[in-house]
Amino acid sequence: MGRYITNTLTYSTNTVSTGTTYSASVNDRVLCTAGGITITLPNTTADGGSLVAGDTVQIVDVGGNAGSSSITVARNGANIQGLAENLTIDINNSAPILIYTGATYGWVISGT
Repeated sequence: MGRYITNTLTYSTNTVSTGTTYSASVNDRVLCTAGGITITLPNTTADGGSLVAGDTVQIVDVGGNAGSSSITVARNGANIQGLAENLTIDINNSAPILIYTGATYGWVISGT
């Protein structure tokens, strides 16, 4: 997989492997080794700044568990796909990339 380009035009991806609930940061690639967990989207950048259009988080069901034990993506105050609802990943081996687009649509899904 490629890297995400940040708003400062530098490449940055932080890969995290977890089987427990996790609070993601901007440009995290979260490798989920178990289902039944919650990944919380960031509502600020690592330095406490506001999210900007183009910030990304990828969630990968590497364990192939989401079909029988879903992964919840908590919106943390922002919309997902324009709705004030959490996202449920319930397809094995899914790897959606969420891209922040601003307050109206919030995080939108790109990829699978």
